[in-house]
Amino acid sequence: MLNQYSFRERATIIATFCLYVNFFVLDNTQAGAPIALGLALFVIGINNLKFNFAPYHLFFLIFTLYCYATTFWALNGYYTLTIANGLAQSLMVMSVFYAAFSPMENNVNTLIKTILAAGYVVIFYSYFFYGFDRILSMSEDSMRINNSFINVNVLGMMSALIMLFHIYLHLFEKHRKDIFMIIFAIIIIGATQSRKAIFMAIMGPLLLFWFKSRTGPRHNLLPIVRFIIIAFFILVLLDLLSNTGMFHGAYERFMGFVNSLTGEGEVDSSTSLRAYYRQVGWDQFMQTPLLGVGINNSPLILSRVGSAHRTYLHCNYAELAACGGIMGLLSYYSIHTYVLTKELKYVKKDPSAVLFLVWMILILATDWGSVSYYTKRTFFNFIVFFLHIQQMKQRHPEIK
Repeated sequence: MLNQYSFRERATIIATFCLYVNFFVLDNTQAGAPIALGLALFVIGINNLKFNFAPYHLFFLIFTLYCYATTFWALNGYYTLTIANGLAQSLMVMSVFYAAFSPMENNVNTLIKTILAAGYVVIFYSYFFYGFDRILSMSEDSMRINNSFINVNVLGMMSALIMLFHIYLHLFEKHRKDIFMIIFAIIIIGATQSRKAIFMAIMGPLLLFWFKSRTGPRHNLLPIVRFIIIAFFILVLLDLLSNTGMFHGAYERFMGFVNSLTGEGEVDSSTSLRAYYRQVGWDQFMQTPLLGVGINNSPLILSRVGSAHRTYLHCNYAELAACGGIMGLLSYYSIHTYVLTKELKYVKKDPSAVLFLVWMILILATDWGSVSYYTKRTFFNFIVFFLHIQQMKQRHPEIK
């Protein structure tokens, strides 16, 4: 993959690979932030970068500045500054990588493949860290792997995203002989028992197959029939996996989430607790709808209602609504709205837009069960989104 690039470009790609691995392996340690900064300085040192102010910077700058602004009315300004300073640092670091990849030929495809390769390194590191025996011999009564070097939900969602990228490249570019490697990602998803990861692993490929089936002539029913057959086999496979020891726990946790949505069946304690956190957030939003109580002040909201846990609200929407109000929701999700509307315009013209449309749908869906607005991964992922929109504008100037 690297042979077509210059020495500086190859070094930049390798630095990006290391950055992505760092997000998951070292981000929770004291070394994570210095390593990210060091990689950014390395990229600056080897490149003659031009820092052009793009929509990417505008959207994230507005959101970061709003987070700083909430310190003036926050319940605890220190909590807010901690997150705002982290956002500012992430914006500066990611702006370096945005500037480095922006002029690079075929930059979006390169970033996707870099994420894919780095993701598999994290997956195999997980096998090494937890032990192959621990992961592969999980019994029906065993607990999910614990939060050690990274939150297991984050690990599971990353594995599901890598699985999605691999299937996309297999379907839309060329048949890849290494497609079997998604098995390693699927096993990690089962070991994490992450409901969000399971959702992504099911809906991501189904949406890819669906959009793939819609790319042919409308009068040709064969792609639709093929999609139905593939979807059927995926559902049968999931049913079979749910009966195995490894995936039994994951299946039970996922069904608990489904039961909470339908109002029928048994709901596990984790799902109930998360629903309670969300409700606390929405109740706070109704009291302070415009500006909230200050970014990252959700632990204080929970302490007000007598909760024994001082944590975030486990829902990006409720978290931003309670802590940032309507302005917080708008300043953050305007980014997603911009990307989504652009990708919808290009999806009928360019197959590559399919991946980004599906990816955005999954982000919006899984934000219901996770808090992601402050992570470096979020800033990095949007580099790929905005560079893809830039690429689409160049390829399809007729679309406004």
